[in-house]
Amino acid sequence: MKQFFTQSFKIQAVEKALSRKNGTTLSQVANDLNIGDSTLNKWITKAKRHEFDDVSSNEISRVTRDKRPQDWSLEERLEIIGKCASLDDA
Repeated sequence: MKQFFTQSFKIQAVEKALSRKNGTTLSQVANDLNIGDSTLNKWITKAKRHEFDDVSSNEISRVTRDKRPQDWSLEERLEIIGKCASLDDA
């Protein structure tokens, strides 16, 4: 049976994957979220290509900059978390 995930969940999963600590693999993040590795990789690719419908390219570009997630400021992290939380569950 195919599962459907909300945009909010997808964005949060991408944020979690991109901000993971050193030594944590994408497989571990996917496993923690009970999704497949390929699903998570697909969502990351979509985010980098700005293909999420309900999220402006400005918001995604804040997540997918060339800057590594561990280099994001606390303000940047808080901003993306707030935007993810405010997304509709459409």
